[in-house]
Amino acid sequence: MPRTRPGLDRPTIVAAALETLDERGLDGLSSRDVARRLGVQQPALYHHFRSKAELLSAVAAEVLDRGHTDRLPESGEPWDAFLLRNARSLRRAMLAVRDGARLIASTGPRAPNLANSVAQVAHLEAQGFDGTDAVLAFIAVSRYTIGATLEEQSAPGEAAFVADDGAGSDAGAGSGTSGDAGVEGAGVEGAEHLVAVVRAVADLGPEHEFDVGLTALVRGLAPSDG
Repeated sequence: MPRTRPGLDRPTIVAAALETLDERGLDGLSSRDVARRLGVQQPALYHHFRSKAELLSAVAAEVLDRGHTDRLPESGEPWDAFLLRNARSLRRAMLAVRDGARLIASTGPRAPNLANSVAQVAHLEAQGFDGTDAVLAFIAVSRYTIGATLEEQSAPGEAAFVADDGAGSDAGAGSGTSGDAGVEGAGVEGAEHLVAVVRAVADLGPEHEFDVGLTALVRGLAPSDG
């Protein structure tokens, strides 16, 4: 039932939008539903947010503020350890809410917290990165993390492994590895072995799969001077 509140402010609206997101998903999140939850008319929201896009941006910022807790490097922390810790923190924040990765991706670039960004880039520069490579490293890790989490949250409960017969595009052996694997193109030599391997990968779980890719990416970002 809609709830009537004595006052309406931005944090109250964002909290209601987050509740609606968890219940209905990103596609079901509308300003009308948020207003109904708050016991107000939809135009009342526009005194605080000029558009739904602005509201979604505030919701995305709240998701990160609540869950992305490892944004800053620790004194003496190796650059690669920080990038790994930072990415895992971002992933946890997105997984904490329904369609979290879609929300973060769909709201687009946001102005970063300047103090955090300065500390992050300076931490990498102090360990051999130039400024450009440090920024590009953060962009690469962020895009990988959002993309991998988006796929994880969007995947069906059970996904089939499709063995390409060479006539079409190949999404890769790891595509859709969660759940039990089924085979299309049975009879291809080596298919049973490949499916067994894919099932073994699926058994390791999405967190392990994410970490393997993340670790490989970060390893490749090492500054040229070591």
